[in-house]
Amino acid sequence: MRQIHPCTAAFAACVSFFALATPALAAGSQRPPEAAIKAENARWADAFARGDYDAIGRLYTDDGALLPPGGDKVTGRRAITEYFTNGYAGSKPGTVSFSHYEFYGNERVVTEVSDAEVRDGDGKLKVRAKQTLVFLKQGGVWKLHRDMWNAYPPVKD
Repeated sequence: MRQIHPCTAAFAACVSFFALATPALAAGSQRPPEAAIKAENARWADAFARGDYDAIGRLYTDDGALLPPGGDKVTGRRAITEYFTNGYAGSKPGTVSFSHYEFYGNERVVTEVSDAEVRDGDGKLKVRAKQTLVFLKQGGVWKLHRDMWNAYPPVKD
């Protein structure tokens, strides 16, 4: 019976381990592009603070959709722009902030689960909500594709 040299056996074991472990490690190290998605959130918040609802509409895909609680689905950039324009007509622009992020996805599609707080133009907290956003990468740019939210219990005055 032929004896295997201990160094040869150790080398074979190492090669086998790295051959199997490298793809698993590579897959585990990939994370959704969190910084890029947070930058899109910041662009959305900045446009909201300016009352620039046209800019908000441009942050969505052509067939992007809002899925507001208790309301009809709002589809397309123009309809999204109108939704925010009509919803905030006559009011001083407020602010929105996002927190408690969770991200799932890859370099083409990312789902974000987060919290949002909306304040009126005087800084009074109006809405605390949880949201699920779906982003698609189109032409190298992240765009909102689906925007769903649901309010936490009403804010006490």
